[in-house]
Amino acid sequence: MDKKLINEFESLLGKDRVLSETEELLCYSYDATSKNFMPEVVVFPLNAEEISKIVKLCLKYNNTPIVGRGAGSGFSGGSLPLKGGVVVSFTKMNRILELDEENMFVTVEPGIINADLKSYLSEKGYFYPPDPASYEFSTIGGNVAECSGGPSAVKYGVTKDYVAALEVITGEGEIIHTGTKTVKNVSGYNLTQLFAGSEGTLGLFSKITLKILSKPEEKSLILVSYDDINKGFNAAISLLKLRNRPSMLEFMDKFSIESVKSIFKSDVIKITGKFLFIIEADGSKEEVEKSIGEYKKKLEEFSPVFLFASEKSEDKKVIMDARKAISPSLRKYGDLKINNDIAVPINKIPDMLDFLEETSKKYGIPIINFGHFGDGNIHVNIMLDKSNAEMVEKGGKAKYDVLKKTVELGGSLSGEHGIGLEKKEFMKLKYDDYYMNLLKNIKKVFDPLSIINPGKIF
Repeated sequence: MDKKLINEFESLLGKDRVLSETEELLCYSYDATSKNFMPEVVVFPLNAEEISKIVKLCLKYNNTPIVGRGAGSGFSGGSLPLKGGVVVSFTKMNRILELDEENMFVTVEPGIINADLKSYLSEKGYFYPPDPASYEFSTIGGNVAECSGGPSAVKYGVTKDYVAALEVITGEGEIIHTGTKTVKNVSGYNLTQLFAGSEGTLGLFSKITLKILSKPEEKSLILVSYDDINKGFNAAISLLKLRNRPSMLEFMDKFSIESVKSIFKSDVIKITGKFLFIIEADGSKEEVEKSIGEYKKKLEEFSPVFLFASEKSEDKKVIMDARKAISPSLRKYGDLKINNDIAVPINKIPDMLDFLEETSKKYGIPIINFGHFGDGNIHVNIMLDKSNAEMVEKGGKAKYDVLKKTVELGGSLSGEHGIGLEKKEFMKLKYDDYYMNLLKNIKKVFDPLSIINPGKIF
């Protein structure tokens, strides 16, 4: 990198907001994947004007690549500086700028942690539903870039359903504003929704306006399991057809159940069966009480092997701790995980799970599955020994087979983690050249010289 560019960054931001030493850059070279790419400099802007100037400086100095970064917790390599260049870290842009209680919106900077926003809103009596598994440390900017989901998506939708307006800096360094604080807005193309899920390839967010809801008064959980996948499937479908559908409908297959049982101990609940659900009802106290009663009645029609319900906070914590224990428990199967967050139509979940079990047997490698039944999002975990080259090769073949089957079932290559680096070679399974060229041409409109997060998606 031209030393003059680093000097210009230091003049613009001050030396304390520019990192260029190797030991400093290492911290920004990786994410939740196993891949590493070193940036050449890391900068910490405080506002849109500074971001705009950063982009224009990068254009001035040989079209230097730029990658936006939140917490670096993504599973698709979206925040990795594939081509070196500049990492724009949003950790210092983490403020809540406005709580509009009359219109029910909150405006934030992209670096605010999801959990911090939830906590702030909860104290005010409000609720921001999107809850990716990483919500305790992932940023809102990253959530918007990846259009993150989570357990509550079954009732409340995903991140894009709450993004009302954005302030964005394009690949030309221009500051644009999309969307409004209105429910209805049909004024040209919906650029706000285009940016949500764009994986940071079209521009850099500097402000995000989100829709908020009133906080539910009560929540209650059910843990239920079945000895047969078809019984479990039919039981879950019966809940989704109810007027008061669950606010959470998580599932674990028999392999994830066994994995959790190996490390999770509780006197409150016993994890049994081959197909397990974690179900939540929320609303007023009366609504929750009624919902739980209806859920239990429906679930019992399909002969569960275990059913436990509780509104106690300590019991709910135990149940959610069991859910959170899945990923740590998988380490016993291998030290390398190929993580796929596929999504299929809900009625295809049994077909997909059968195929995953067949694929596991075909290659002789563990494939453990869990996820969000209510929106068809399955987290497929192909577990490998990274020192075993033959096993790693089989894992790659299994990944291809899984993604190919996903497309055949009418599904999506990614439900919430994005394409990034990890799945871009598989986009051809889903889309033809004409479609891919449309995507590339859209990027050119916002980023003509392809300096914003280059090498991702396609």
